[in-house]
Amino acid sequence: MFVGHYAAALGARSFATQVPLWFLFFAVQFVDYLWAIFILLGIEEARVVPNFLEASHLDLYFMPYTHSLAATVVWSAALAIAYVVLARPERRMVAGGVVAFAVASHWFADLIVHIEDLPLLYGDPKVGFGLWRNQLLSQSLEAGILLLGLILYVRATKPKGAFGRATPIILAAVMFGMQAIGQVPPSADQTIQAFAQTALLAYTVLVGFAFLVDRTRESR
Repeated sequence: MFVGHYAAALGARSFATQVPLWFLFFAVQFVDYLWAIFILLGIEEARVVPNFLEASHLDLYFMPYTHSLAATVVWSAALAIAYVVLARPERRMVAGGVVAFAVASHWFADLIVHIEDLPLLYGDPKVGFGLWRNQLLSQSLEAGILLLGLILYVRATKPKGAFGRATPIILAAVMFGMQAIGQVPPSADQTIQAFAQTALLAYTVLVGFAFLVDRTRESR
């Protein structure tokens, strides 16, 4: 799952105004940020396999430090604590809980689409419902939950100016464009390291767009 992860960020922002949208965008992809870095460092392993599944070109065979359920609990707590300590938001317990939820939502969203490559702890057993085996169903689900998140965010906020009406639409267009590009089969010689670098760039671009959106809208 890619853009579907951001539905949790958009939905959480509509209920927790003290956590900015750009940080929630970072939080829902925090473990994938770590995954890409760990791939580049050789700590975790994967390979690019064109048409490995209908909706995924990645064989994610070793990622216990970022995508196990146990690791998700640790990373959720770590980022929540870091945010509360460094940002000092109002209603710290609520803000910390929202950040922890955003990080943890990544694993449960992945559970729906991944095949059995998500460890519970380390190694076997691994779980995954495998919706990526069906491109139409997985992409429809991802688009649907993203649209739901956008609706929640737009209903909970209002534009500060004329541009504020357009920024959610621009964000949606960018995200759906990225999703479509991600479905294009990679070249036969693409490396997992190159994929990880591209992923880091894509995640960061979306954080930047989320910052722009939040600057042009305010809570109702």
